Amino acid sequence: MDYQIYFVPTPIGNLEDMTIRAINTLKEVDIIACEDTRESRKLLDYYGINKLLTSYHKFNEMAKGEEIINNARLGKTYAIITDQGMPGISDPGHILIKKCIEESVNYTILPGASSILTALVGSGMDNDKFVYHGFIPKKASDKTRLYEELKNEKKTSILFDTPHNLEKTIADFKEYLPDRKLCIARELTKKFEEYVLVDINEVDVDDITLKGEFVLVLSGKTEDESNDISTYEKKIKSLLADGMSTKDIVKNLRAETDFSKNEIYEYVLSLS
Repeated sequence: MDYQIYFVPTPIGNLEDMTIRAINTLKEVDIIACEDTRESRKLLDYYGINKLLTSYHKFNEMAKGEEIINNARLGKTYAIITDQGMPGISDPGHILIKKCIEESVNYTILPGASSILTALVGSGMDNDKFVYHGFIPKKASDKTRLYEELKNEKKTSILFDTPHNLEKTIADFKEYLPDRKLCIARELTKKFEEYVLVDINEVDVDDITLKGEFVLVLSGKTEDESNDISTYEKKIKSLLADGMSTKDIVKNLRAETDFSKNEIYEYVLSLS
């Protein structure tokens, strides 16, 4: 084979979404490194692939990465796969790729299924420019930081979320991003695949099936939003509560918005 380590994407739902090259690569390598051997075995059995499997996930990524690099140097060929999608994107693989570069180990990336791009295209939203944020954070402080970033993001944003967390995420979006559009993409490529495009302030969680895998596609900040200083009310009140002076709040907002000093000053005074 031409490379020592192959990063091979796997289907995000439908097992038939494998390329011929990906199938042949899995058949030809010496070892397949995967997140969950039981989950990967379903895919491999579907294509009649019987290869040695080794567990490679976020909890052993450093040690296993060293082992893979060392064995590759001895002539072993590896395929790196995840349970679903592209290895290295919100899945194990990124650290190993960096290690391959540092150690001059020959590797390649095979193209294939991606829930990020599938959801983006299916949403019908602007895809000339977009940004991927990964999973919605668990910590409240990290969430707040993300939502503040999303409030000022003009490009389409893509995020992952889980069924048990989605209801809280929708509530947060209604608070921070009420005027945006949201596409809730669920169970992509599977039997119950659906795209739900809604105005955030009109979302009814009871209408959403809280099962499966979710990709959220969020519209970017509009000019109308940019011209409405009231969208910063929550942030200003929070800064006031923390004891920040009006002068410092004005300086803070001037650095991240297009509002004039007087506009911000007057609005802060109205909330004081």
